[in-house]
Amino acid sequence: MNPFKFDCLRIFCFRSAEFWKDRRMQSAGKPPDGGWGWMVVFGTFLVHVMAIGSYRSLGVFYVEFREVFHESAGNTSFISSVFIATILMCSPIASALSNLTSCRTVVIAGGVISAVGLGVSYFARNIVHLIITVGLITGFGNSLMYSPSLAMVGKYFDKRHATANGIAISGTGVSMFVLSPLFQFLIDEYSWNGALLIFAAITLNGCVCGALLRPTHFKGAGEAVEAENENEEVTVSSKTCKTIIPFCQNVLETFDVTLLKSRSFLVYSLSLFGLTLGNAMIFVHLVAHAQALGVEKTQAAFLPSILGIVEAVARPINGWLSDRLPVRKLYFYMVGCVGLGICNIAIPHSQTYAALVACMVFYGISSGIFYPLIAVLVRKYSGVSRISGGLGWAFVFQGAAYLLGQPIAGWLYDATGNYDMSFYAAATFIFVSVVVLLLLVPKKGKSWALESGKPAPDVPHDECDGVVGLQVRQLPDVTVTTEEQNKTAHESNCACTSQR
Repeated sequence: MNPFKFDCLRIFCFRSAEFWKDRRMQSAGKPPDGGWGWMVVFGTFLVHVMAIGSYRSLGVFYVEFREVFHESAGNTSFISSVFIATILMCSPIASALSNLTSCRTVVIAGGVISAVGLGVSYFARNIVHLIITVGLITGFGNSLMYSPSLAMVGKYFDKRHATANGIAISGTGVSMFVLSPLFQFLIDEYSWNGALLIFAAITLNGCVCGALLRPTHFKGAGEAVEAENENEEVTVSSKTCKTIIPFCQNVLETFDVTLLKSRSFLVYSLSLFGLTLGNAMIFVHLVAHAQALGVEKTQAAFLPSILGIVEAVARPINGWLSDRLPVRKLYFYMVGCVGLGICNIAIPHSQTYAALVACMVFYGISSGIFYPLIAVLVRKYSGVSRISGGLGWAFVFQGAAYLLGQPIAGWLYDATGNYDMSFYAAATFIFVSVVVLLLLVPKKGKSWALESGKPAPDVPHDECDGVVGLQVRQLPDVTVTTEEQNKTAHESNCACTSQR
């Protein structure tokens, strides 16, 4: 072959490969706000059906576990509380693994681990066995599916992030509508362990969800933060090279621990802890509370389904509204929290099935207001380039709340003999979380209008985020070129070597 033609063919193949690689990785200067992102939303929707929705439907198993193993309400509650706590508190591990590999790989691995945990639960003979298999093993597998899928939605959407997030997390509501009666049917037909085995087969579809999460990279994303961190590390490297082990530095960077130094991110996470602590009490005790009022088992099992279908409709609608109404997302979020607290107060006063159904409708509307904005506010206070770490640490606070919330409600029932005090305590925690959120209200320009898109004077702006992002560290007002950074880094390394 003519050498010139051969070179042309080689260049053509190389350029074609690079083109399709860019297409495959969805490289862009900013989130595409559509395209393959809708398939990512669909995959995240299915993850919520299997992971979070299954937790909310475990109230059906709760009644069965108490009867089979003859345990107290508080001890039995530990199964679902450890389950959801593991999902959320292991989120930093899932985020770190996503940074090291990819969200797609982590979600597929999570689907396999979840199925194994549920399958082994078939042989359970006591509550401790179920806490280990359902709570820890299955919870860890669901954690690997949960936070990476939400992070991918944040990477594909910017202006329509709340809308996309609302559609994705509506899978939880659909799951509650479908899984609660399905679990009751499977328990009646195949007993509780047979129902868990069938659900293990359903959970394997998490591998399909993971396959939909195509990796995406943004040109220049995070460069400002990375350059800032590099410059600060260069200036202090001569002082710390002897005391800081490189491995520990890599671990801290992988888990993005520096986010916890951000005041706004920490305040929001504490508020999320209080909100989740109150919200966690209802799901495992709702069915038992209805049965204590004389409601039939099948009808009581449909209460989470009613809540679920209302949430499935309310979440995408409210996500869409929050992107378009001239109201700050923080205030929109607070309205939903207040509504949730009022619903928890109303449940103990609802003595008929119709009244409980009405409470579930308003509960679903209220939770449908704030749930689509959790990931959106985390993205705002951490930035799109650090959204994986931000979600991971925010979910740690949620996980701690879920770990404590349901056992507290169970112990209150053991002490009082009814669930009324549990719902009052839940309302108290939720209202406290709203008070904490007041610390995030802007001190200047306290208007209910949407953000102008410009950062506040005291908040550094991350250009790659498209929103006001909080950066943990600040650079002095000095422009440093790439050559100067490299030269400084070289001199610093030489200084370290000489000191050694």
